Amino acid sequence: MTDVIQVWKSLRKIEKPDYIPEARQLEVWESKLVCKTGYLENSTLYLPVGTESKPDIKTDDLMIIQDIDGFDALAVKKDCSGQNLPEHQYSYILAANPQFVSFSKPAKPRAFEIFRIEKNESGGFDIHLNYTDNHYYIGLPERVDHKIGELYKDKPLRFKINGKADFTLSSRKQRTFYEYDHILEYLGQAESIIFKDLSQIEKKKTVPTQSKLVDERRILI
Repeated sequence: MTDVIQVWKSLRKIEKPDYIPEARQLEVWESKLVCKTGYLENSTLYLPVGTESKPDIKTDDLMIIQDIDGFDALAVKKDCSGQNLPEHQYSYILAANPQFVSFSKPAKPRAFEIFRIEKNESGGFDIHLNYTDNHYYIGLPERVDHKIGELYKDKPLRFKINGKADFTLSSRKQRTFYEYDHILEYLGQAESIIFKDLSQIEKKKTVPTQSKLVDERRILI
Protein backbone atom coordinates (compact mmCIF):
# COMPACT_ATOMS: atom_id res chain seq x y z
CA MET A 1 0.00 0.00 0.00
CA THR A 2 1.05 3.60 -0.64
CA ASP A 3 0.53 6.63 1.60
CA VAL A 4 -1.31 9.58 0.06
CA ILE A 5 -0.99 13.18 1.23
CA GLN A 6 -3.14 16.05 -0.01
CA VAL A 7 -1.55 19.51 -0.08
CA TRP A 8 -3.41 22.78 -0.51
CA LYS A 9 -1.12 25.67 -1.47
CA SER A 10 -1.46 29.40 -1.83
CA LEU A 11 1.48 31.59 -2.87
CA ARG A 12 1.12 35.32 -3.14
CA LYS A 13 3.80 37.59 -4.58
CA ILE A 14 3.28 41.18 -3.49
CA GLU A 15 5.21 44.27 -4.55
CA LYS A 16 6.29 46.66 -1.80
CA PRO A 17 3.66 49.40 -2.45
CA ASP A 18 0.89 46.80 -2.05
CA TYR A 19 2.34 45.08 1.01
CA ILE A 20 -0.09 46.60 3.49
CA PRO A 21 -1.49 44.99 6.68
CA GLU A 22 -4.53 43.69 4.78
CA ALA A 23 -2.24 41.82 2.39
CA ARG A 24 -0.77 39.91 5.32
CA GLN A 25 -4.10 38.52 6.47
CA LEU A 26 -4.45 34.76 6.75
CA GLU A 27 -5.68 33.20 3.55
CA VAL A 28 -9.40 32.45 3.71
CA TRP A 29 -9.90 29.16 1.95
CA GLU A 30 -13.24 28.23 0.45
CA SER A 31 -14.82 25.30 2.28
CA LYS A 32 -14.98 23.27 -0.93
CA LEU A 33 -12.95 23.47 -4.14
CA VAL A 34 -13.62 21.83 -7.50
CA CYS A 35 -10.41 20.01 -8.45
CA LYS A 36 -9.15 17.83 -11.30
CA THR A 37 -5.86 16.71 -9.78
CA GLY A 38 -7.05 13.40 -8.35
CA TYR A 39 -8.44 11.99 -5.12
CA LEU A 40 -8.42 8.97 -2.79
CA GLU A 41 -11.68 7.08 -2.20
CA ASN A 42 -12.18 3.67 -0.56
CA SER A 43 -8.42 2.93 -0.76
CA THR A 44 -8.42 3.60 -4.51
CA LEU A 45 -6.42 6.51 -5.90
CA TYR A 46 -8.05 8.19 -8.90
CA LEU A 47 -5.67 10.15 -11.12
CA PRO A 48 -6.07 11.93 -14.46
CA VAL A 49 -5.11 10.18 -17.68
CA GLY A 50 -1.61 11.23 -18.68
CA THR A 51 0.04 10.49 -15.34
CA GLU A 52 0.29 6.72 -15.88
CA SER A 53 4.08 6.72 -16.14
CA LYS A 54 4.63 8.37 -12.75
CA PRO A 55 2.94 6.44 -9.90
CA ASP A 56 3.26 2.75 -9.12
CA ILE A 57 1.69 1.12 -6.07
CA LYS A 58 4.39 -1.57 -6.07
CA THR A 59 7.39 0.74 -6.05
CA ASP A 60 6.16 4.06 -4.59
CA ASP A 61 5.69 4.52 -0.85
CA LEU A 62 4.37 8.10 -0.91
CA MET A 63 2.20 10.06 -3.32
CA ILE A 64 1.29 13.73 -2.99
CA ILE A 65 -1.67 15.41 -4.65
CA GLN A 66 -1.43 19.21 -4.66
CA ASP A 67 -4.18 21.69 -5.41
CA ILE A 68 -2.88 25.21 -5.91
CA ASP A 69 -5.05 28.26 -5.31
CA GLY A 70 -5.46 30.14 -8.58
CA PHE A 71 -3.45 27.66 -10.68
CA ASP A 72 -4.84 25.53 -13.48
CA ALA A 73 -2.33 23.59 -15.58
CA LEU A 74 -4.68 23.41 -18.59
CA ALA A 75 -5.33 27.15 -18.47
CA VAL A 76 -1.59 27.81 -18.31
CA LYS A 77 -0.98 25.62 -21.34
CA LYS A 78 -3.73 27.39 -23.28
CA ASP A 79 -2.30 30.77 -22.30
CA CYS A 80 1.21 29.74 -23.37
CA SER A 81 -0.10 28.51 -26.71
CA GLY A 82 -2.10 31.69 -27.25
CA GLN A 83 0.96 33.84 -26.67
CA ASN A 84 3.18 31.57 -28.78
CA LEU A 85 5.44 30.89 -25.83
CA PRO A 86 7.94 28.03 -26.17
CA GLU A 87 7.08 24.59 -24.80
CA HIS A 88 10.01 24.66 -22.36
CA GLN A 89 8.49 27.70 -20.64
CA TYR A 90 5.24 25.82 -20.10
CA SER A 91 7.22 22.86 -18.76
CA TYR A 92 9.09 25.16 -16.38
CA ILE A 93 5.82 26.56 -14.99
CA LEU A 94 4.46 23.06 -14.44
CA ALA A 95 7.68 21.92 -12.75
CA ALA A 96 7.43 24.86 -10.35
CA ASN A 97 3.82 23.94 -9.52
CA PRO A 98 3.64 20.14 -9.33
CA GLN A 99 0.11 18.84 -8.96
CA PHE A 100 1.16 15.23 -8.47
CA VAL A 101 4.42 13.79 -7.12
CA SER A 102 5.36 10.21 -6.24
CA PHE A 103 8.35 8.90 -4.33
CA SER A 104 9.94 5.48 -4.78
CA LYS A 105 10.94 3.10 -1.99
CA PRO A 106 12.82 2.65 0.27
CA ALA A 107 11.26 5.10 2.68
CA LYS A 108 13.42 8.07 3.66
CA PRO A 109 12.98 11.83 4.06
CA ARG A 110 11.30 13.18 0.93
CA ALA A 111 11.94 16.67 -0.41
CA PHE A 112 8.72 18.28 -1.60
CA GLU A 113 8.85 21.98 -2.43
CA ILE A 114 9.77 23.80 0.81
CA PHE A 115 9.33 20.67 2.97
CA ARG A 116 11.05 17.46 3.96
CA ILE A 117 8.60 14.69 4.78
CA GLU A 118 9.54 11.60 6.78
CA LYS A 119 7.39 8.69 7.94
CA ASN A 120 7.58 8.29 11.71
CA GLU A 121 7.18 5.27 13.97
CA SER A 122 3.64 6.31 14.97
CA GLY A 123 2.31 5.86 11.44
CA GLY A 124 2.24 9.57 10.67
CA PHE A 125 4.74 11.97 9.15
CA ASP A 126 7.27 14.43 10.51
CA ILE A 127 7.12 17.64 8.49
CA HIS A 128 10.28 19.77 8.31
CA LEU A 129 11.03 23.14 6.75
CA ASN A 130 13.74 22.72 4.10
CA TYR A 131 14.95 26.31 3.94
CA THR A 132 18.49 25.37 2.87
CA ASP A 133 17.34 24.12 -0.53
CA ASN A 134 14.60 26.74 -0.95
CA HIS A 135 16.07 29.99 0.35
CA TYR A 136 15.78 31.52 -3.10
CA TYR A 137 12.02 30.83 -3.20
CA ILE A 138 11.22 31.76 0.39
CA GLY A 139 13.48 34.80 0.59
CA LEU A 140 14.86 36.68 3.58
CA PRO A 141 15.23 36.63 6.54
CA GLU A 142 17.21 33.41 6.69
CA ARG A 143 15.72 30.47 8.55
CA VAL A 144 17.19 27.32 10.05
CA ASP A 145 15.93 23.95 8.82
CA HIS A 146 13.68 22.53 11.54
CA LYS A 147 10.73 20.32 12.35
CA ILE A 148 7.39 22.09 11.84
CA GLY A 149 5.07 19.46 13.24
CA GLU A 150 3.56 16.02 12.78
CA LEU A 151 0.88 14.93 10.32
CA TYR A 152 -1.69 12.21 11.05
CA LYS A 153 -4.99 10.98 9.63
CA ASP A 154 -7.78 13.43 10.48
CA LYS A 155 -5.23 15.83 11.98
CA PRO A 156 -4.22 18.22 9.15
CA LEU A 157 -1.38 20.68 9.54
CA ARG A 158 -1.38 24.25 8.27
CA PHE A 159 1.90 26.11 7.79
CA LYS A 160 2.49 29.74 6.91
CA ILE A 161 5.79 31.45 6.17
CA ASN A 162 6.82 34.64 4.41
CA GLY A 163 9.93 36.25 3.01
CA LYS A 164 11.22 39.06 0.85
CA ALA A 165 13.54 39.45 -2.10
CA ASP A 166 15.63 42.57 -2.51
CA PHE A 167 16.94 43.84 -5.84
CA THR A 168 19.72 46.26 -6.59
CA LEU A 169 18.84 49.76 -7.69
CA SER A 170 20.28 49.02 -11.10
CA SER A 171 17.67 46.32 -11.68
CA ARG A 172 14.90 48.91 -11.24
CA LYS A 173 12.66 46.32 -9.59
CA GLN A 174 10.56 46.70 -6.49
CA ARG A 175 11.19 44.68 -3.37
CA THR A 176 8.95 41.60 -3.57
CA PHE A 177 7.27 39.87 -0.65
CA TYR A 178 6.18 36.22 -0.62
CA GLU A 179 3.35 34.83 1.48
CA TYR A 180 3.15 31.01 1.59
CA ASP A 181 0.16 29.17 2.99
CA HIS A 182 0.05 25.33 2.98
CA ILE A 183 -2.47 22.89 4.40
CA LEU A 184 -1.20 19.30 4.54
CA GLU A 185 -3.70 16.46 4.97
CA TYR A 186 -2.86 12.76 5.28
CA LEU A 187 -5.63 10.94 3.40
CA GLY A 188 -4.62 7.35 4.14
CA GLN A 189 -3.27 4.51 2.00
CA ALA A 190 -4.00 3.53 -1.59
CA GLU A 191 -4.24 -0.13 -2.58
CA SER A 192 -4.89 0.51 -6.27
CA ILE A 193 -4.88 3.26 -8.91
CA ILE A 194 -7.47 4.03 -11.56
CA PHE A 195 -6.80 6.59 -14.30
CA LYS A 196 -9.75 8.63 -15.50
CA ASP A 197 -10.30 11.17 -18.24
CA LEU A 198 -10.23 14.82 -17.17
CA SER A 199 -13.95 15.06 -17.87
CA GLN A 200 -14.56 12.35 -15.26
CA ILE A 201 -11.98 13.13 -12.58
CA GLU A 202 -13.43 16.45 -11.48
CA LYS A 203 -14.37 16.32 -7.80
CA LYS A 204 -15.46 18.78 -5.15
CA LYS A 205 -13.00 18.48 -2.28
CA THR A 206 -13.47 19.71 1.27
CA VAL A 207 -10.66 21.95 2.50
CA PRO A 208 -9.79 21.20 6.17
CA THR A 209 -10.95 23.96 8.49
CA GLN A 210 -9.77 22.51 11.81
CA SER A 211 -6.04 22.41 11.11
CA LYS A 212 -3.22 22.90 13.58
CA LEU A 213 -1.69 26.23 12.55
CA VAL A 214 2.05 26.83 12.64
CA ASP A 215 2.57 30.47 11.69
CA GLU A 216 6.24 31.37 11.17
CA ARG A 217 5.72 34.63 9.34
CA ARG A 218 7.89 37.59 10.31
CA ILE A 219 7.11 41.28 10.30
CA LEU A 220 8.78 42.47 7.10
CA ILE A 221 9.42 45.99 5.90
